[in-house]
Amino acid sequence: MATSPSVQVYTDGNLVEYDVLPIIQNGRTMVPIRHTISALGVSIVWDNKSKKVTTKSGSNVIILSVGKNTASVNGKTVKLDTSPIIVKGRTLIPLRFISENYGFKVEWDNQAKIISITSPKIEQVSNEVSTVEVPVLMYHILIPGKNDSVSIDPVRFKEQMLALRSAGYTSITENDLLSHLEQGTVLPEKPVLITFDDGYISNYTEAFPVLKELDMKASIYVIASRIFENDGFTAGEYEKISWQQAREMAGTISIQSHTWDSHSKRPDYQGRSRGLIASPIDIDTKLETQKEFEDRVYTDLAASKKAIEKNVGTKVTALSYPYGDYTADTIRLAKKAGYKMAFTVRSGVNFSNSAPFELTRTTANGSYSGNQLIKLIESHK
Repeated sequence: MATSPSVQVYTDGNLVEYDVLPIIQNGRTMVPIRHTISALGVSIVWDNKSKKVTTKSGSNVIILSVGKNTASVNGKTVKLDTSPIIVKGRTLIPLRFISENYGFKVEWDNQAKIISITSPKIEQVSNEVSTVEVPVLMYHILIPGKNDSVSIDPVRFKEQMLALRSAGYTSITENDLLSHLEQGTVLPEKPVLITFDDGYISNYTEAFPVLKELDMKASIYVIASRIFENDGFTAGEYEKISWQQAREMAGTISIQSHTWDSHSKRPDYQGRSRGLIASPIDIDTKLETQKEFEDRVYTDLAASKKAIEKNVGTKVTALSYPYGDYTADTIRLAKKAGYKMAFTVRSGVNFSNSAPFELTRTTANGSYSGNQLIKLIESHK
C-alpha cells in the first residue's frame, strides 16, 4: 500500500477535496467514499457496527463492506480487485468500481496523475439489456463424413457458421457474456457463444480456419492433462490440440477449462454413475469422505485453470462440466478455484438474470443443416 499525494480526482471538471489522500492499492486508486460519493451525487449510509457502506442512486444500489473482496450491485454479488479499507478513520473504496457501476466514465492520466470522472449520458439501456437472449452452441469433434450429436463434418460446420452470420448472429466471448451477467454490459442484438468440449485437434485443423476466415469467435474447453507443448497424444483417445496450437489460436479461439483430469464417471454412494466432480465417488471400493471429495475436486479445477493460464497466457474464467454433471458442491468449489461461470449440457438460451454457474447450451448436432440449426436456436427463445 502506497500513499499517492499527487493523485487528483475531478468530477465533471471539479476538483474533489479530500481530508485523507487517495492511495494506490493492488494497482487500484482507493478514495474516501463519502467525499467521492457526494461529488457523484450518490447517497450513502454507513453502518459502523458491520462496517458496511450502502450507496444509492435512483434504482441502483451498491453495497460494500470493509475488508470484503465482493460487493452487492443491485442484489448481485460482484468480485472486487481490492477490498475497501479504513485509513485514518475514513473508509476508502476502489474509485473505478464505484464510478463505472453508476454509469460514470473514468479516465486516468498517468503522467499528470489526474483522474477525470464524467457524468453518464441521459439515455438508459437497462430495459433493452434485460431482454437479451444468449444461445450457447456446444460442439465436440470435426470428422469428415460424420454428422451426429458429437461429430460434425467440416463442410457442415462451415454451413452452420455461415447460417449464423446470415441470420444476423454475432459471435461473442465468455468475457463478453460474463461482463453482461455481472455488470449489464450491452451485447450485440443477436449474440451467440460457440463452444467446443474436450479440445480435439480438429478444432485447430478444421474449425479454426473457418472461424478465422469468417471473423468469428469461439472457445475450446480442454481437459488440461491431455494437452502438451507440441502435441496432444494420449493412448486410446482422439488426438487433442497442443499448447503451441492453443496460443496460435488466441484472438479467435479462447481456451477454457473442462477440468484437469476428471472427464470420466464412477459410482457414487448410491451406486449411480456420476461425473467425477459432482459428488463423492467410490475409489478402490471405498467411498470418499466429503473432505476427500472436496479436496480432490478443488485440486483438479485449480490445476486446470493454472495450467491453461500458464501455457496459453490468457485468463480462464469459465468451466464446462463433464457430461453436464454438477451439484451445489461443484459450484462452490469452482468458485473457490477462481472460476466466474460454468456451462451445463441442458438445452436452452441464457438471459441477463441467468445463474452464471448453470448456463445452458444447445447441442449443434452435425445432422442439422444451417437453417435447421437456426430454427432450433429460435425455438428455445
